[in-house]
Amino acid sequence: MPIQETMSIDLVYQSIFNALSLSDSTLQIWMTYTFAIIAAAHLAGNRINGATYKLVSGLYGLYAGVLVVKYFGAAHQILHYQEVMVLRGFEPWPVPKSIGIIIGGGTSLLMVGGTIATLWFVNKTRRENNVSA
Repeated sequence: MPIQETMSIDLVYQSIFNALSLSDSTLQIWMTYTFAIIAAAHLAGNRINGATYKLVSGLYGLYAGVLVVKYFGAAHQILHYQEVMVLRGFEPWPVPKSIGIIIGGGTSLLMVGGTIATLWFVNKTRRENNVSA
């Protein structure tokens, strides 16, 4: 079993900021892919066959799920390292914990709800194009 050393406070701060960066970049990637899927479904419309719609929807749903889990992992790291700081007698920052919960919960709701809505939109667009074709 390896020897465990206590993390320095600088390393704890760096870990929090790295987790914040990871959560921000995860949201940005999710928004980019979501917009791309919506635009592709809307603009390509009847030029995409049903199998391609299913492939794109499946890949988007899978990757969106991975991004949601990645976001939750980053959020867990942030909360963990904030707790480490509090246990060592430091105050992480003067923002109420409820603000972090609102931001994290809202972002989670946005990602999960937005993924479901995007998949619904792609499916609706596919059905409308099959009917009009």
